[in-house]
Order: sequence, then C-alpha cells, then structure tokens
Amino acid sequence: MPSKAALRPSKPSPNPVRDAADALYRTAKECCHQHERLKTLNRVHADDAEFNATWDVAETCEAQLAARTESYEKTAELGRGKETEEWWHTANTLWHACREYTRRHAASNGAASRTRRHGAEELKEISLEYELELSARMAVKQALEKYGVLRPDAA
Repeated sequence: MPSKAALRPSKPSPNPVRDAADALYRTAKECCHQHERLKTLNRVHADDAEFNATWDVAETCEAQLAARTESYEKTAELGRGKETEEWWHTANTLWHACREYTRRHAASNGAASRTRRHGAEELKEISLEYELELSARMAVKQALEKYGVLRPDAA
C-alpha cells in the first residue's frame, strides 16, 4: 500500500484560509459524530470491545480537532482584511467553539485522571467538567450547522 503522502500530493491552495476552515468543519463534524456513536453504544449496551474501539476513534478525532483548531488559527492570519465576508465570521465562530470545546475536553479528562480514588468533591468536579464539555460540544454543533449552510461543499 502506498504511503499517505503518495496518495494525495500536497499542492498550494488558492484559498488556504477557506481550506483550513473546511478542514476544521469536517474534523469537528466527525468528532461530534463519534461522540453520538458512543452515546448510542452506551444506550444499547454494546459490548466492551466495540465500545472501547469507538472510544479510541473518538480520542483520535479529539486529537485531530485540536490540531485542526490550531492549524486554522495560524492560517486565519492570512485572512485578515476579509472580515466583511460572511463565511469568515462563521468560520471564526466555528473556530472559537472548537477551541473552547478542546479546552473543556482537556479539563474534563484532567479532572477524571488526577486521582484514581474519587470522593464526593472530586466526583462533583468531574461531573461539572463533563457538563461544561457537553455544553461546549453543543456550541460546536450549532456552529457546524451555520458553517454547513454557508459552505455546503466543505463536507
């Protein structure tokens, strides 16, 4: 099998900011999809092997979302001066939502892994962090809807 780089050679983009926003959109959409899948598997009491494999995929998506968020932030500097374009504002809204979600996800993981033995106070903190993460994911979903309307070709 050829290497990933050989499958699709990189070429200069005529609109790197839009392309970075589109990549952020696709990654955020997949990340949300994997979390919905985890919720479904939990609801139907899927076996541990399927649940754990999906959890691994979701974690990979989380890492990619963090990378795409950072990439958009760096690339968006090239778009300064185009602030009147509606997609620019919508892309930045998506970026802000993804950045906050990435931060909240890291905080909830941190709260859960600080100690193995959780008392009532630690469980309250973990619960709060997960609620904030869920709220941030909902904001990402709202931003995804708006971006998808403006850039249907992004998917």
